Amino acid sequence: MKKEGCRSLLRSTAWLAVAGVISKVVGAFYRVPLTNVLGAEGIGLYQTFFPVYALFLTLTGAAVPTVVARYVAYADALGADIPFTRAAAKKITLALALSGAVFTSLMAYPVAALQMRPGLWKGYLIVAPAVFAVTVAAYYKGYFIGKGRMIPNSFSQAAEQIVKLAVGLFVAYALADHSVTAAVYGALFAVVVSEFSGLLFMAVCYRKDIGKEQFLRTRVDKRIYFDIVAAMFPIVAAALVLPVSGFFDSFLIVRLLTEGGASAKDATAAYGLYSGAVGTIVNLPVVIAVSLAVSAIPGVSSGVAKGEYRKVNEATGLTLGACLAVSVPCFFALLVFAPDVIALLYPGFSEADSRLASDILRWQSVNVIAASVVQLLSGMLQALGSGRSAAVYLAASVAFKTALQILLLPRVGIVAAPLSQLAMYALAAALSFVRYVELVGKNRELIKTGSKIVLSGVIMSVCIQAVALALDNGLARLAVGAAAGSAVYFALLWATRAFGSEGIRAAFSRGGKGEDNDRSRRVGMP
Repeated sequence: MKKEGCRSLLRSTAWLAVAGVISKVVGAFYRVPLTNVLGAEGIGLYQTFFPVYALFLTLTGAAVPTVVARYVAYADALGADIPFTRAAAKKITLALALSGAVFTSLMAYPVAALQMRPGLWKGYLIVAPAVFAVTVAAYYKGYFIGKGRMIPNSFSQAAEQIVKLAVGLFVAYALADHSVTAAVYGALFAVVVSEFSGLLFMAVCYRKDIGKEQFLRTRVDKRIYFDIVAAMFPIVAAALVLPVSGFFDSFLIVRLLTEGGASAKDATAAYGLYSGAVGTIVNLPVVIAVSLAVSAIPGVSSGVAKGEYRKVNEATGLTLGACLAVSVPCFFALLVFAPDVIALLYPGFSEADSRLASDILRWQSVNVIAASVVQLLSGMLQALGSGRSAAVYLAASVAFKTALQILLLPRVGIVAAPLSQLAMYALAAALSFVRYVELVGKNRELIKTGSKIVLSGVIMSVCIQAVALALDNGLARLAVGAAAGSAVYFALLWATRAFGSEGIRAAFSRGGKGEDNDRSRRVGMP
């Protein structure tokens, strides 16, 4: 059973991680020419929309996939089906999607004015339909996550990025001669097209799996609506914190930099480098941690349903160890090769922009580990029914980050942004880990695994630093460093048996399907 659970976990994680990596790689390929078309100021304008867009998406759809996945996985573990709960969840999701699109449209001008760019309010009208599409698609994704079937979600995620790449570059290039603003609007339109393509794909997959549903005509007990909404609140609260932080960053960083003496143009460009150019690179490995957290939801819910908390402990320990195994080498690689990575991905940058982006990336590289751990721990706490704690920890950490930004940004410039972000993630990770231990108990194997991973990463960093000093060509440094560093790192993981003498273990097992009722709600669904 353990072997089957391990294969299930690794398959699910692999599908989401590969799709996530493909999406981020495609996104990077998209951002590179887009950044070269728009320039540093243009990509800064483009990036100002996304914190607000992410905030509205979080308000409407952040809790939907997690809640739906938990209900579906919990019911499957008990041998049940939940048609009435699914109908209620779809109605709630549709109401949230429509409200989100309308709210985004109504807030277009006030938000643009708050960001000191009132003329760009039309951009929010352009992306408003995407809020609807993403929220509705979240229901379908939650269903497949709960079933432990990640292939539809993976294909949808990759397809969305490919559509955005094709449409976005075509429209941006076509409008670039008109104005930078027009090109930015064209890129935002590509986001809408890509999200609706993903929604269509998920809807077709769901229809093939479930068949035709008359969910609008299905009469549902009001208690089911109450249960779903109550389950959503702590998840939304936790998920809101980071988008709210990004929303404040979108205007706070530029304002603070201008107070420190920078011009509005230079401040916008610096913010674009930090959140757009560098943020895209740093988020690439973090997506694997998110994939691990999402893949763990069915197993954790199943373990909780059966009262098998030892199994939950083993499974969550596995995901945390795998998260470190991915993020640690990425941190050292970005720290050593920051200038080469920036030069490769953004050849259109000026010398000054390249130098500044390299400095930001070096400071930001450690956030690969910090952000991955925080994302994973927050996901674990939510799956364990402690979403309220995750929200409180993240809120306190964001307040700490904001205070540091206000203090440091006018004095030391844009490098204060990644430093403040690191402080935020470190505090959130520490608080979340303490709560995680309280819920599932101590895991000595995880401590041993983490120590071996960090040691392997340190030794790997010495090797790639030697490569960086020995070679003059940037592309050669990256190629040789990646090959040599990967060989050394994985050899050390194998030699030290970082994941234990029995190899990677998982404790996820799934129950079968049973009668067609909503029994999971009556037995105390978390």
